[in-house]
Amino acid sequence: MTLKTLKSQGIILFVILTIAFLAYSSQFCILWSFLGGATLHTALILIPFNIFVILIYINYALACLTDPGTVPANWIPQQQQHPFEVKRSTHAPRFCKTCNNYKPPRSHHCRSCGKCILKMDHHCPWINNCVGFANYCHFIRFLIYVEICAIYLLTLLGCRLTSIVQHTSNPASTTEWILLGLNLFLCVLVLIGVAILSGYHVYCITTNTTTIEGWEKGKSLTLKSMGTVHDVMYPYDQGVLNNIKAVLGQQPLLWLWPRQMEGSGFSFPVNITHMHCKGNPVAAIEENGYDKDNRSSMHSTWTARSADDTQYDDGNHSEDIGDCTLSMDGITPQIQSTYNQPIKQQPTLPPVPPIPMEHQYPSSTLQSKSSTNTLHTPTTPGSITTFASTASTLVDSKSRRQSTRSTSHT
Repeated sequence: MTLKTLKSQGIILFVILTIAFLAYSSQFCILWSFLGGATLHTALILIPFNIFVILIYINYALACLTDPGTVPANWIPQQQQHPFEVKRSTHAPRFCKTCNNYKPPRSHHCRSCGKCILKMDHHCPWINNCVGFANYCHFIRFLIYVEICAIYLLTLLGCRLTSIVQHTSNPASTTEWILLGLNLFLCVLVLIGVAILSGYHVYCITTNTTTIEGWEKGKSLTLKSMGTVHDVMYPYDQGVLNNIKAVLGQQPLLWLWPRQMEGSGFSFPVNITHMHCKGNPVAAIEENGYDKDNRSSMHSTWTARSADDTQYDDGNHSEDIGDCTLSMDGITPQIQSTYNQPIKQQPTLPPVPPIPMEHQYPSSTLQSKSSTNTLHTPTTPGSITTFASTASTLVDSKSRRQSTRSTSHT
C-alpha cells in the first residue's frame, strides 16, 4: 500500500468520523437530556435529523465508489451523430495523447486517475475519486444533505446554548460545555465551507457547466473585457429546469433521492439557438493539454471574431484572427476563418481488441477502431465554433451531408 493510498483512505476515514462525531456526540451528550429524554417530542425532532445523516452516508458512499465514467479503450466518435465535436485548429476529432484514444464531448484526462473521465468536473480528494458524469449527482446530493444537517444541528445547538444562558437552573457540566463549543465550532466551519462549494455547484447545475468549463468561462470574461471577444456562446445550456433535470433526473420529487445518472455520458444535447445564430461573435478554445492539478488547459489557444484583425499569443502558440464570420445556410451556421498555423495530422491509432459484450456502456455508443479509416476531416460549412473547454467546434453532420448532396447536384 503506497503513501498516496494511505493518505486518500485517511481523508475518507476523517470525513466519516467527523460526520459521526457531529451527529452522535451532540445527540447523546447535549441534546438528549435537553429535549426531555425518551419522549415523543424528542423522537419527532431527532428522527428526521438521523434520516438526513443516513442519506449523507449513502450519497457519500455512492460518490466515492461509483465510477465517474471512463472512456472505453476503443471508443471512436460517431460522425453521424448530431452534432459531434472536433478540435478547433485541425478540425479532427478530439484525441487524448496520454490514453492514445479519442475523447467524447466534455471529457478530460485526469492524471490522478490515469484515464479520461466522461464530463469531468474535478478530482476530489475528499471522496478519493473524480467527480464526473456518473457520480456527479451523488456528489451534489451529498453536499445538499450536509448543508441540511449542518443547519439542523446548528439550530438545535443554538437552542441549547440559549437555554444554558437564560436558565441558570439547568446548568451545563464541564463536559457538555466542551462538547457544545467543539460541536458549534465544527458545525459552523462545515456549514461555511460546504455552503461555498455547494453554492458554486448549484450554479454549475443551473447553467449546465462543469468546474473545468467554469474556469474557461472566467478566461473568456477577461478576453471580453479586453475587447478581444464581443460575446461568448455556451452550447450546452438548455435552460435552468432542463439543466437540473440533466443531473438530478426528470422527476423533481425524486431529485434528492439516491439514484443512478441517466444517459450515457458520450453525447449531450446542444441548445439549438447556438446552432442557428447569425452575426454573433464567438470564442473557441483549442485544448492541447491539462495540468497536473486538473485546473486549466496548459496550451489553450483562444480565437475570437473581433472588429479588427487581431492576434492572440498565450506564450505557447500565436494565431492570427482573420475574417471569422457566421452565415446561415438554412440549417446551420457556417464558419470561415484563416490561420497562420499548418494543419496538424491526425495521429495513427494502434489496433485495439474489440469491446466485450458485457461492457458497462451501451453498445450503440461504441465502435471498433478498425473503422478508424472512416473518420475524415470535417469541412468548414455546417459547423459552428462555440465556447466550451472541451468543444472547440460542433459539427452538424446532417447539415454537412445535405451540403455535400447540394454540391454534387451543382
